[in-house]
Amino acid sequence: MVNVNDITVTSIETITAFDIGTGAFKWVLDELQNAKIANTQETTDITGKQGRLLNTLKKNKAVTVSGSNGLISGGLLETQVGNAFENKLTNIMYPDYLTVTGNEATTSFKAVGTAGNEIETIYVRNADGTLGKALTQDTTASAGKFAYDPTTRKITFYAGDPAASPAVPADLPDGTEIAVYYFRKIQANVLENMSDHYSEKVSLYIDAFAEDKCANIYRVQFYIPKADFNGNFDLEFGENQSAHAFEARSLAGNACNGTGGGAATLWTYTIFGENTEDAE
Repeated sequence: MVNVNDITVTSIETITAFDIGTGAFKWVLDELQNAKIANTQETTDITGKQGRLLNTLKKNKAVTVSGSNGLISGGLLETQVGNAFENKLTNIMYPDYLTVTGNEATTSFKAVGTAGNEIETIYVRNADGTLGKALTQDTTASAGKFAYDPTTRKITFYAGDPAASPAVPADLPDGTEIAVYYFRKIQANVLENMSDHYSEKVSLYIDAFAEDKCANIYRVQFYIPKADFNGNFDLEFGENQSAHAFEARSLAGNACNGTGGGAATLWTYTIFGENTEDAE
């Protein structure tokens, strides 16, 4: 028998989500940095003469599950924003850093947009990396204007007029570094965070390993029939690794997929041996 009074949770393994209605798998978090189950309960004091404490009225138990995953989970994102990924054609902004040669440069990919305005502006990169002189697109290259052919991806700059008196120099001499920002069309997985879509509810299983005083290994499973995910969440970037934070509240009531849980169940806590046999 497991001594349930003396268990240390040594590692949290996974949090797995299933659809409340159908029981279908939705997503799993298997690189958890941390997780917490917070339980709260309101207590109202019942007092008598001169404020004597006679009893307490307990009500409104609540459970919050929160934590952080070491990887950005697409499935968790779908639950948090209330929308699904779509594989579709989409436009992305692409930064291209090129060098001018012979009054020309070629974009790495095809720029898309209205004809004659695929690339609105090109900027000359200064020696310190900042953006300086700006040129705009036109049908033909002229002073301060460039032309773009989306079929060949070629940008043409004004070559100047060396025969003029005095000679008119080219807009951009060879070796000039330029920054080109344009849209390109790709097939990609896209998740849209819509203003009128809200976070969803799922059934959660939280699995962990535990150990007793005698170094016996057990498995621990928390089951939350209805976890209502918070639409407030952080995706951390920067100096540290990316991390995906989450928070959900447990709602009383059965899941509709036949996975158990009474009408008033907020969570169930199960401890069993690593090699526990199937029961009849």
